[in-house]
Amino acid sequence: MSDMKEFKTYASGEDALKKRPMKVAGYYDILENEDGELLFTIKCLDSPMSDGHAPVLYYDGGPHAIFVKNDDVTLICDFVHPGVRGSLGKVDEVLFAELKDGDITEEYMVDVRHVPGIEEIANEHVPPLK
Repeated sequence: MSDMKEFKTYASGEDALKKRPMKVAGYYDILENEDGELLFTIKCLDSPMSDGHAPVLYYDGGPHAIFVKNDDVTLICDFVHPGVRGSLGKVDEVLFAELKDGDITEEYMVDVRHVPGIEEIANEHVPPLK
């Protein structure tokens, strides 16, 4: 018998994502190491992982990604830097680190789901530039 907990991932269909309340991430950064592994750093979310659900990052190769941490937290990573889009489009998982006052408060692996339509969904929630 395995001690590993089985996690379900969130629905990845466009309709399921459209129904989720979302906020634009106030701060995030993406770092890439020489092996092509990616680290997302985000402001501490003060929100625990959902029991039985693994966090997911949805990406379609464009300027936005949608991060679902749990039932309460869905963030749009607005303007994924063009220099990292190709790498993000190739990976199946990334490391997330939540920061508070420069210290890591939580870190975890996040599955990346490559699905179409993320840009359109994100654009519905991203305020236009003035």
